[in-house]
Amino acid sequence: MSSPDRAPSWPSADGGAPAEPRRPAAQASAGVLEFLLPLWHRKWRLLAALVAGAVLAVGLALLQPPRFTGQASFIIQPALRPSLGANSLLPGLAGLVGQGTNPVDVYVTILRSQLIAERIVERFELHRAWDTRTRTATLLRLSRSVSFGAGRRDGLVVITVEDDHPGRAAAIANQYVEELRSVLRASTVEDARQRRLFYGAQLEAASSALALAQRRLKDSGFDAAALRVEPRAVSEGFGRLQAEVAAAEGRLSAARRVRAEGSAEVQALVNDLATLRSQMDRLKSPRGEGDGAFVDRLREFRSAEAVHDAIVRQLESAKLDEASDSLPLRLLDRAVTPEGPSSPRMLLWILGGALGGLLLQGTWVLLRHRAALARLDPAHVERVALLRALLR
Repeated sequence: MSSPDRAPSWPSADGGAPAEPRRPAAQASAGVLEFLLPLWHRKWRLLAALVAGAVLAVGLALLQPPRFTGQASFIIQPALRPSLGANSLLPGLAGLVGQGTNPVDVYVTILRSQLIAERIVERFELHRAWDTRTRTATLLRLSRSVSFGAGRRDGLVVITVEDDHPGRAAAIANQYVEELRSVLRASTVEDARQRRLFYGAQLEAASSALALAQRRLKDSGFDAAALRVEPRAVSEGFGRLQAEVAAAEGRLSAARRVRAEGSAEVQALVNDLATLRSQMDRLKSPRGEGDGAFVDRLREFRSAEAVHDAIVRQLESAKLDEASDSLPLRLLDRAVTPEGPSSPRMLLWILGGALGGLLLQGTWVLLRHRAALARLDPAHVERVALLRALLR
């Protein structure tokens, strides 16, 4: 005898197992009502839990120490952005990031460095202000309190500092910009000094070679070969090529100071230098001291003069860089003391507490409703009685 509560099952068309009847739409809506009716029946409890959660969140928010935000920003001038190569404005900093990285990443990497962090800690005595036990804990809290936003297209870098003191938050943000300037200035001056010393030594050798070529030219006299060959046309091409070789040697020497020997940039400069030297060797045509000696020595003098002039220009450029105080960094917005706290945000705390209280109370109501329904099931009652008997 079938139970009156169960729906009848009908055999399938092929005579197999009976097919399950389709659930009517009324049963689906009944399931939704079974979920919503207990909540509606306890609506005042849910409302009370919502209010209680909001009040509790307000209390917790008031217990939180206020936090203030200081924000400073600077922009990297497009005309002075480093190219991260041997001829860049800051070649000493090019090794901080990989080849092809955006120039803005160089400045963000310097701002995140431990060198600047330790200077900030020492200047503001943050270990005393924050009452931290170790220096590592102070640096860790500073890294959590500071964030850097970089605009890769416009070159804008934003420094944001959060602290429990408004004046200190703004001062730390501004000090980050000053420390970055100090690091960039020191790196620029040191690189320019090294280039000045290098080209100064090269200039002494080029001056000696030029003086020797001048003496040999005076001793050569004027012969019949000089009448058949235009000395200027012969020597200018070789002189320009030799000047390019000297400049390539300078670039290679500068690149080797900041790059590994096996890097792509150094290998490219080595290949370029080898190509220039092979071209110069093809232009050389050794002659005796007889006919054509004047042309050869004039060409030697022109080449030594071109090399000397190129090294002089490089040396003057290094001296100007060493004496210059210009940096590709322009302060856009200086951090000012914030007028009000940035956290805790009371509205977010109230919304979070109200939703949390509502969720907890709603879950409790539904669990109690499911438990009450289970107690009406005879099978459930038998299982509970069996478990109690076993426990006894």
